[in-house]
Amino acid sequence: MPKTAAVRLPLLVASALLLALPACGKTGNTAANNKDKAKQERTVSVKIGGAAAPNAVTANVAEFDPNADVTVDLNGGSERPDEYAIQQAFFGQFGAIDECVWSYKDNERLDEQLPGDVALAVKLNPTQSRPYGVNATMPEGFEEAAKLKDCLREAAAGAPYPTYDGPPVVVDFEFELDPGYVEE
Repeated sequence: MPKTAAVRLPLLVASALLLALPACGKTGNTAANNKDKAKQERTVSVKIGGAAAPNAVTANVAEFDPNADVTVDLNGGSERPDEYAIQQAFFGQFGAIDECVWSYKDNERLDEQLPGDVALAVKLNPTQSRPYGVNATMPEGFEEAAKLKDCLREAAAGAPYPTYDGPPVVVDFEFELDPGYVEE
C-alpha cells in the first residue's frame, strides 16, 4: 500500500504530490532475490500545468516544445483531466520504468544504485490515451544515456492516461532513477 509523504491537491494547475510508492521487484534479479525482506520505495513529485525544458533525444514517442504557442479552440471543451486518474496511470508504469533501469544496469554491468532524479513532462492528448509527447531530463551523469532516456520516455508514454474534453495539458513527474532497496 502506498505511503503518502505529503499531499497538496489544489486545482489541477500547478498541483504537486509527493509519494513514496512501492516499486515492482525484478524477477530473476539476484540482488532482489537475495533481499526477500527488502522493500523498494520511490519518491515521486507530480506537477500538472507547467513543463520542464528537456534536452532533445529520439524515441518512438515525440518530444514537445514546452514554450511553443498554444492555440485554444473556442468551440472545444473546457474540461480538465482527472488528477487522480493521471497519477494512477503513471504510477502503473513503475514496473516498466524499473525494467528500463535494470536493463541499463545489466548492459553496463552495474550493481550499485544509480543516483539522481528523472524529470518527465508529459503532454496529454485530450482525445487519446497516448500523450502527444514526453520530455525527459536525466540526472547528472546520465545525460548521454540515450537508450535509458528513450526507454523511460516510452514507459511514461505507455500509461493509459485519461481522455477529456478540453485543451492539452502538461503534467510533470519527478522521481528517483533507481530507488534501490530499503531494509525492513
